[in-house]
Amino acid sequence: MKKWKTYAAGLLILGAAVGLAGCGSSEGGSQPAASAAGGKTPVKVVVSATEPPLSWQDENGKIQGYEYDVLQAVNQNLKSYTMEIQAVPPATEDVMMESGDAKAATEGYYVNKKRQEMYLIPENPIGASALVIYMPKDKAGSYKNLTDVANAKLKMVPNRPNGGAFRILTDWNEKNNKILGDMVPVQDGLTPAEKVNSLLTGQYDYLIYPNNVGMEALAQKDNFEVVALPEAIQVNKTVILVNKNEKKLAEEIDAALKKLKEDGTLSKISEKWYHADLFKLLDK
Repeated sequence: MKKWKTYAAGLLILGAAVGLAGCGSSEGGSQPAASAAGGKTPVKVVVSATEPPLSWQDENGKIQGYEYDVLQAVNQNLKSYTMEIQAVPPATEDVMMESGDAKAATEGYYVNKKRQEMYLIPENPIGASALVIYMPKDKAGSYKNLTDVANAKLKMVPNRPNGGAFRILTDWNEKNNKILGDMVPVQDGLTPAEKVNSLLTGQYDYLIYPNNVGMEALAQKDNFEVVALPEAIQVNKTVILVNKNEKKLAEEIDAALKKLKEDGTLSKISEKWYHADLFKLLDK
């Protein structure tokens, strides 16, 4: 089991980071990362509007966050395209990608079989995260991992049916005699804040979410403290999804990500938002 403790402390101070501006300065639901000058083809790219510090849109319409900053850097290295970045709810991202309305998307996506069948996935990752279990601090002391909470018959916050966490949990459940029940609970449309609030009200006992979204900071806004259990369920690289018909775009994004990883840009952006280089998770 891979550990991720080194990176958890940085998330505790993300309440302040949420108020900081990202690289962009324009307002509204869509933010072109650059003009379409020089014959470049504009492409619509969508990010999550609700998941700080991964990406989100503030009350003034400004998009910011880790993945937004990475896309800005990628855009500067594209030869044939210019990204028009739009922030929407995660479920809307799914619809826009499936319909072909958006040509690429980020939302802390993991690689799984369904996504490999539906999209092109650049080899070089946009980031990394650990899938962890969050519980109220005053109830977490007796548990270390998913097996512990499953055996205790605790209630899990439902997961998004199209999300990577749901697929990882479904596979885990099959390999562990379905101790989570016949089916991992699902519900579309729940925001991270709503999931945290369901722990505060006692509706559910624990939630499972990537550690690159500031769950601790969201809880602190309600004077509530959640902690992640010591053992991560899985450590994953996070990727950009690209429309199946956009092979050249996928290749240029992949080349840009490779360059940004090698020159240290991705690590610097990670340090900015997480106070740690999350790529080191992949080295363990």
